[in-house]
Amino acid sequence: PEAFTELVEAVLNRRLEYNQRRVAREQVLKQIASAAAWDLPQDMLRKQARKTLARKVMEMRNAGMSDEQIQGRRRLLEQDVLKSTADALKEHFVLQKIAEVEKIEIEEDDIDAEIDRIADQSGESPRKVKARLEKEDLMEAVAADLLERKALDLILSSATYE
Repeated sequence: PEAFTELVEAVLNRRLEYNQRRVAREQVLKQIASAAAWDLPQDMLRKQARKTLARKVMEMRNAGMSDEQIQGRRRLLEQDVLKSTADALKEHFVLQKIAEVEKIEIEEDDIDAEIDRIADQSGESPRKVKARLEKEDLMEAVAADLLERKALDLILSSATYE
């Protein structure tokens, strides 16, 4: 019973952290987007739609969601993939620029630590996780996610919360 309680608490804490991060990220990006609006080429949006969907699935897996939960949300994401892709691209461009200005970089050790974290959460070996990410062509997405997280952490560390 104690181990089960610890497991449930860990899963709930990961979900809470994921949701808090998601809400904070949305609020920060909403502030940035309201200050400057720009249009993205439609061909770029369609091209990135698949990558956006794969990235969202990876984020949900990292948050500890089950495959059933991911499939349920995936159907919703597929219905609105172009809008979510446009939002993700704008988010990416803003956070990339912040990372560039602030000289934030991702090292190989950062990627290895992220693979270890994903492996711990999924119960797989780091080697298996890395192989899956490489097979699914998601290593670049992992690096981009890490860079964006670091940029967002920088923003959130200096944010004022109400």
